[in-house]
Amino acid sequence: MSQQYFEASAMERLSKTSGGIELWWDSNPLVYETWCKKIIEMAPDEIKDLIKVQFKKLWDENEDPSNWVFRGVTTNPPLTAAVFDDLQDEWVPIIKELSGFHPTMDHKQITWEAYKEACKRGSARYLSLYEKSRHTKGFVSAQVDPRLFTEPFIMVKQGLELRSLQPNIMIKIPATQSGVLSILLLTALGVPTNATLCFNMPQIRAVAEAVRRGKEIGESRGVDYSGGRSVITIMIGRYEDAKIFAEQAEERGIELTEEMKRWAGLAIAKKACKVLVERKYPSKLLIASSRVSPVVNGRQEIWHLEKLAGGNLVITMNPKLIQSFMYHYIDRPIENKIDEPIPENVMAKLLRIPYFAEGYGEDTIIPEDFETLEPTYTTYTQFSNAVIRLEDYVETIFNDVGINAS
Repeated sequence: MSQQYFEASAMERLSKTSGGIELWWDSNPLVYETWCKKIIEMAPDEIKDLIKVQFKKLWDENEDPSNWVFRGVTTNPPLTAAVFDDLQDEWVPIIKELSGFHPTMDHKQITWEAYKEACKRGSARYLSLYEKSRHTKGFVSAQVDPRLFTEPFIMVKQGLELRSLQPNIMIKIPATQSGVLSILLLTALGVPTNATLCFNMPQIRAVAEAVRRGKEIGESRGVDYSGGRSVITIMIGRYEDAKIFAEQAEERGIELTEEMKRWAGLAIAKKACKVLVERKYPSKLLIASSRVSPVVNGRQEIWHLEKLAGGNLVITMNPKLIQSFMYHYIDRPIENKIDEPIPENVMAKLLRIPYFAEGYGEDTIIPEDFETLEPTYTTYTQFSNAVIRLEDYVETIFNDVGINAS
C-alpha cells in the first residue's frame, strides 16, 4: 500500500473535524453489508485491504457502537425499494407472510406493512447505539407516505404508527405548511422528527419554531424529552439543481456555473447552521442530497462535505456518495471549514437571483407557498412514484400467489 493514503477513511476523518458533526447512513441498514461487499470486491487491488478495514470502522454490529462512524440513519421510499430489490430472496417470503397475516388487506396496504417491517428491522440494528448513547444517537428516520404532504392529521397518525415500531425511530415529515403543523403536534407528543423536503431558510426557520413551540407545549404537560431529537434536512443538491434557478440566472445575464450552484447551497446551509445554534433552537441541521461536485482545476471536489466540515450538523451519506468521497479523498486532508465565508463576488451575483435571495432570507417565503416550490414538487413527485413502484412490486407478489390484489 502506498504511503500517500490516509489509514482512516474520509468519512472517519470528516467525523472528527468537530465535536458537533455527525455522519449518518442514507439507506436502510439492512442493505449495508451487501453494498460493502460489492464495493470491496470492486476496489483496485492496491487499496482493497485498506478499503476493507475502513468499511469495518464505519459500522459493524460486532464492534462497540460508541466507535461507529455512522451515528444514525435516514431512509425514504426510494431507498427502501433497495431492500426489496437487493434482498429479494428474503423479502418475497416476508411479503407473502404479511399477506397471510392480513388476508383482508389489498396490495397497497400490504406495501405499507412491508415498509414498516423494513423500518422495524433496520432500526433494530441501531438500538445498541441508541441505548449506549442514552438515547441521543442511533436514531433511524422512517418517512410517512409522501403522498400525504397536505394531510397533517393523517401524517401524525402514520407517524405514531411508525414510532411504535422501535424506540429509536424518528419520523420523517415534509416541510410543507401541513408538515410543519404535523411536526409541531408530534413534537408536543414527544416524538422525534426529521423535516424533509426542505430547501431554504424560511422552511428551516418555520420547522425550528414549530419544534420549539411543540416542545414547550409538551414540557408544560410533563412530556419527557431526555431521549428526543429534531433534525431539519436541507436537500442541498436538489435546491441547487432547480430549473428555475438556472432560468432566473440566465434572464439576468449571470452564468450559473457548477461552483456557483454549490456555493448557493453552502451559503444557506452555513447560515442555517449558525442560526440554529445561536438562537438555541432544539433542532440540528441535516445535510442531504449532496452532490459529487464541482471539478476544480481538473480535480474532483465534493464541496458539500468538504466545506461543511466541522459544523454542528448532521451529514447523511448515500452509498454512491460514500464511495466517491472515500476514493477522491483517500489521499487528501479534511479540515474544519464551516466558518469559511462564501466569496463576496459570488454572493453579490447570487443575491441578484430571486430564487436564491428568497431562499437565503428568513421571511421571504410564506408557509402557504412551501408546497408549491419547484424542488418540493419535483421531489414529492419522485418519492410518490417510488411508493407506487413499491405497490406495483407487491402486487406482482400477490398475483404470483393468487391473492386478490384489487
